[in-house]
Amino acid sequence: MRSFLTYLAERCKWASKGTGRVCGWVSLIVGATLAVLLWFCPRWFHDHISDRINAFILVLIPLLAGASAFLVRWLVSPYPIYMQIRRQLETVTDAKKEERTKAVQGCFERSAALLKQHSSVLLSFHALSRAEGYRLESNEEVAEVCDLIHAAGYDHPFEGIMPGYVPEKDWLSFLKYVKHAPNINPEEGKDYIDAANRWRQEHGYPLPPDDAGYVSLVERTVLR
Repeated sequence: MRSFLTYLAERCKWASKGTGRVCGWVSLIVGATLAVLLWFCPRWFHDHISDRINAFILVLIPLLAGASAFLVRWLVSPYPIYMQIRRQLETVTDAKKEERTKAVQGCFERSAALLKQHSSVLLSFHALSRAEGYRLESNEEVAEVCDLIHAAGYDHPFEGIMPGYVPEKDWLSFLKYVKHAPNINPEEGKDYIDAANRWRQEHGYPLPPDDAGYVSLVERTVLR
C-alpha cells in the first residue's frame, strides 16, 4: 500500500512539473485574446454578454485549461515515471557492480602481493585467506579472484581440495568456516587441508577416486 501511495505521489509530482508554466501561457493567450476582442468590440460584449458570463470566461476558462493540462500529464505520467525509476535502478546497479569489481580486484591484488613476497612459505589459499577472501559476497566472486590468481602464474587456491573435498558452490562458505572456526588457522600450515577433509565428511561427499592432488598438496604443505 505504501509503495502504491509513493507511486501516486511520484505521478502527481511529475504531472505538476511545468503545470504552472502551462497555465501561465494558457492564461496569457486566453486573456490576450479576450482583451483584443473587448478592445475592438466593447459594445457587442456589453450588449450580448452579462457580467457573470464575462467573469466565467475570464476566470474559469484559464483555470480549466490549466486543469486539463494537469490531467493530460497525469494520464501520460506512468511511462516517464517508469523510465525515471529504471534510470535510478540502473545507476544503483552500475554503482554496485563497480563496487564489487573493485572488491574482487582488491582481493586479488592483496593475494598476489602476499604470494610474491612470501612465495616460499605461503600457499595460494593462505594468501587468499589473508587477503580477506571470506569477505567476498558470492562464490562467483571467489571464483573470479581464484582465476585471477591462477592466471597470474600462481597455484589455484583450491588446488588439491576441489572438487572432491570442497566443490565450487561451497568455496565462500568454506572460506568463512576456516576463518571463524576454532583451532583452525587458514593463513598458514595444513589446517585448511584437514578442514577440507572434515568438510567433505560432514557434507557427505564421496571420497574422490583420484586422491593424488590432495596427497600432493599435503606433502607440499609439510615441506613448507
